[in-house]
Amino acid sequence: MKKLVSRLMAVLMAITMILSMSMTAFAAEASKGTLTVNNTVAGKTLDLYQIFTATKSENNVAYTLNSAYEGFFKTKVENGSSLSGEALSEAAYNYVKTQVGTDGSNGAAFAKDIMGWILGNTATVEATHTTANTTAGSTVISELEYGYYVVYPLGATDTSAAPGEQDYTSVASLVSVTGNDATINMKSNYPTVDKKIIPAQSGSGITVGAIVDDTWAGVHHMELDDENDPEDAIAPRGAADEKKAGDFGIGDTVTYQLTSKVPDMTGYNSYTFKFSDTLSKGLDLKEVLSVKVGNTTLTAKKTGANTYALSYDKTTRTLTVTLNDFYNSYKDRTGETITVVYTATLNKDAVIGMNPNTNKAVVEYSNDPKSNGTGTSEPSIVDAHTFDFTIYKYYLKDQNNKDDKTALANAEFELYKANAAGDAADTNAKINIVKVKDGEYRQATPEEAAAGGFKSDVIVSGTDGKVLVKGLDAGTYYLRETKAPEGYNKLLRDIKVEIKATYGENGKLVSYTVDYTYNGNKTTGTAITDKDNSPEVAVENKTGAQLPSTGSKGALMVTLAGIVLFGALTASKAFGKKKANN
Repeated sequence: MKKLVSRLMAVLMAITMILSMSMTAFAAEASKGTLTVNNTVAGKTLDLYQIFTATKSENNVAYTLNSAYEGFFKTKVENGSSLSGEALSEAAYNYVKTQVGTDGSNGAAFAKDIMGWILGNTATVEATHTTANTTAGSTVISELEYGYYVVYPLGATDTSAAPGEQDYTSVASLVSVTGNDATINMKSNYPTVDKKIIPAQSGSGITVGAIVDDTWAGVHHMELDDENDPEDAIAPRGAADEKKAGDFGIGDTVTYQLTSKVPDMTGYNSYTFKFSDTLSKGLDLKEVLSVKVGNTTLTAKKTGANTYALSYDKTTRTLTVTLNDFYNSYKDRTGETITVVYTATLNKDAVIGMNPNTNKAVVEYSNDPKSNGTGTSEPSIVDAHTFDFTIYKYYLKDQNNKDDKTALANAEFELYKANAAGDAADTNAKINIVKVKDGEYRQATPEEAAAGGFKSDVIVSGTDGKVLVKGLDAGTYYLRETKAPEGYNKLLRDIKVEIKATYGENGKLVSYTVDYTYNGNKTTGTAITDKDNSPEVAVENKTGAQLPSTGSKGALMVTLAGIVLFGALTASKAFGKKKANN
């Protein structure tokens, strides 16, 4: 019996130990929580620093200052240098509570302050530091020890550094983790660039030649007025004037604007900030017109405060604009707008129609206060389009059979822009044309047209009756037939040609059409949405039956008949006279 009791007691003790271990494990598990961070970007890093540890009993939470942060709070709380242990911990708790407010709405200044101290004392606080890799939208961090944390998205900046109307806030966020329901909305962002096409600017800038041969430093260039000034006579515009896509003719100048904002550089001692803009084959860099930070116009120099440096890689067709001495010049100007304005020319290699001639801009920026590492923003892409149409020259034998068309080669045309009213050709605005190959022509560049001895080619229809004319801006033109095919009548009037582009809400080209009118009859073109299609302008030539002339075959027969009759009468008279004599 004693043995049985002894064995039962042993079993009970074992069960008690197991239950005790389970309770201990449960208690340990209960001291860890989960944090959800919203508005995160995939592939980034979150740094979390535990300022206070915490214990929780029902609705009561007790915070204890992590000793790694004593140095910060000793300089902040009253008589901090003389405090230590629990006294310093309580003073630190009360200081934070006062700084952030009862609902945490005033925490931005404190978060910025302590984050700056942390980044300057990373070795001291390393034991309190944990990291998490971010996912798109929301990032969930599990198994966090209870406590009060600073959450810092590595390399990010405050929201005001991104284009848009947002109030300034701290890069870092503060959060108390005492369960599985802790959530914060990350109020920071990463440096971005916003690129747009803007109305043309007047004046001169630093040319691509000066950039390539490295003589750009100190070159005088135009100073743009404040772009937000309603009295700005150089570039008055609003948001509606800035576009993500536009249409141009070959040789036209496109004016681009890049914008970003000065990031929060808390914790940094130096900072890299540069724009890189890559042009497609159909666009040639022309001039850099201006670089500004807020209302400060920067000078083109190799080094120095409020200056910028330039380079252009001809192989990759990439323009780089580096803002020099960025940290020292702009550390106290967080949120101010950075603006770069430059121009490019649409060249003879431009792709046509729905195919875009793209520019892609990014900004490179420092992304780690502890190293010289940099990150690159998402690209901002802008499209430039130029259009075309195909002339189809034909003869219709039977007006009742519209499908029985005979293609006509060697018809010759000239193209003119419309006058100001749009109702007739402007004889002073003839489009200079260059032949690409048989059946294909394009608008000449200004350099080609200005070259000595340049003679604009005449547009000539090919053997299939067709000829492609490309490199044209949207707008109204007049097509004039200057020579009809042999045996056909030349058109008595010009053909009005209207190129119209339609852009979507996202600024991208949706379609374009070419309408044409001859002799009062308008033909509405089919909307072109495919990159391989081209609109057609059908041009009918007419011919008539040959008119008789006074030297015709009929007159000759009458003459011959007269000669024969005259001969017969003469012979008859001679015969009658001879008979009378006999």
